[in-house]
Amino acid sequence: MLTGLVTDMGRRLAERWAAALVLPGLVFTALAAAGLALGQRHALDVELLRHRLGALTAGGSGSTRTAVLLLGVLAASFAAALFADALAGPYERALRGSWPRPLGRLADRLTERRRRRWAERDDACRGAEGTDALGGLEAARNEVALVRPACPTWFGDRLRAPAVRVRGQYRLELADAWPRLWLLLPDSTRAPLTESRQALDEALRLGGWAVLYLLLGAVWWPAAVAGVGAALVAWRRARERADVYAELVESAVDVHLPELFERFDPETRPVRASIGPAVTERFRKGAGPRHR
Repeated sequence: MLTGLVTDMGRRLAERWAAALVLPGLVFTALAAAGLALGQRHALDVELLRHRLGALTAGGSGSTRTAVLLLGVLAASFAAALFADALAGPYERALRGSWPRPLGRLADRLTERRRRRWAERDDACRGAEGTDALGGLEAARNEVALVRPACPTWFGDRLRAPAVRVRGQYRLELADAWPRLWLLLPDSTRAPLTESRQALDEALRLGGWAVLYLLLGAVWWPAAVAGVGAALVAWRRARERADVYAELVESAVDVHLPELFERFDPETRPVRASIGPAVTERFRKGAGPRHR
């Protein structure tokens, strides 16, 4: 039974690895080969592509040449997949608004613009308290951000919102509490969180592929078109999946925080927000807040 479980897990991991890395890598390698063979002037010349690929495979021992080509394609595919996976991190930082110093002023202006829009809509909500219009005004404000913006992008503010909202509701620092809370979460809660984070990572990995296609566009313009399309799809998916992931993180805190508080203060029932600072200080162990 255990052997069957291990085999099934191995099969699923192999399928996920093939879907996430190998197949996109093969597609990119094939298109890169076509692009390098055709160049910009003959980007869509199918006959020229057929002729040059035929010349590449002609001559020499057929089986040996085929084996070498296959090994080269697999190696290039794997390298491209690793590169795209590595670019997912910078792509996420770009979506969060962590831009390089030359773009720092632009980021500050965008953040201030979003902050003004949010403040205007928040003021409208305060003025409409107790009226039927409040719900619509709150929805309009939340379209900008759930909390006062501190990032130039919606994506960045959405991922930081759980920490801000948990701090405001429970006076607890999520960055310090989350590793301990994770250890208390049941599998029924961990599984959706893990799957949601994996889905977000897949969207970010698509952003890494978009960067590779845009780079390939320097020698073959159709790749640039594909790169723009992939970047737009990755951006849209990342927004949707970041929203789901952030909501699940905050929900896990709301549902399971009493267990964490009880673990450190057995008399706490129900949760009292006043215990948040004391528990946070215990997690920090006198080191103070972490660098943000």
